[in-house]
Amino acid sequence: MQHLRGFKHFDIVPQSFVLPLEYRDLVSAHNKYRGPWIVKPNASSRGRGIYIVTSVNEQVLVSKYIGNPLCIDGHKCDIRIYVLVTSFNPLIIYLYEEGLVRLATVKYDKNVENLWNPCMHLCNYSINKYHSDYIKSRDAGDEDVGHKWTLSALLRHLKNQKCDTNKLMANIEDLIIKSMFACAQSINAACRMFVPNGNNCFELYGFDILIDDSLKPWLLEINLSPSMGIDSPLDTK
Repeated sequence: MQHLRGFKHFDIVPQSFVLPLEYRDLVSAHNKYRGPWIVKPNASSRGRGIYIVTSVNEQVLVSKYIGNPLCIDGHKCDIRIYVLVTSFNPLIIYLYEEGLVRLATVKYDKNVENLWNPCMHLCNYSINKYHSDYIKSRDAGDEDVGHKWTLSALLRHLKNQKCDTNKLMANIEDLIIKSMFACAQSINAACRMFVPNGNNCFELYGFDILIDDSLKPWLLEINLSPSMGIDSPLDTK
């Protein structure tokens, strides 16, 4: 879509490469940018197998590391938003009004010596919950306690800091719509071939979004069959 519609309109994901197919492109980018890069294995989940490197010799998906993340009290965070698509033709998208904000347990420090620490750079609950300093909310009414907040609590926090949260949410919605547009053609083609009645279908997606310190949202990944696990009163709510 960046090639078809212009880079500036689809500047929503960190620069990424699928290896080994795009290895030469990655090496060329690495010679200019010099990392760090965040590495993800194919078809995994819950943060398993993700790590950060400063050299490029892997056979995996490699993305440019966003080094200026929005931090809450010094902790890096990302957002999980749930999106329901009931039709791709016409495109009908429902965005659930509430979301979850996952905070890294260890305060963010972008020095190279700390790249090894997943509880500083990754916000996945499945990783951070094992850290001895992880704080779990014990009351559904506490939406801004510990290392998991609600999206509403984050927006209130940003609004108190005089941030334009309306613009932020508009940009997140724009990111979601463009992401769906980017895959709509192939999904529509598959539906025409395999689905007798499109009204019988829907898909729930879990969008993982990082916000940088200029309040620009970045798409980290879109999860099929996102976890509905409940580990706290906040999850239940």
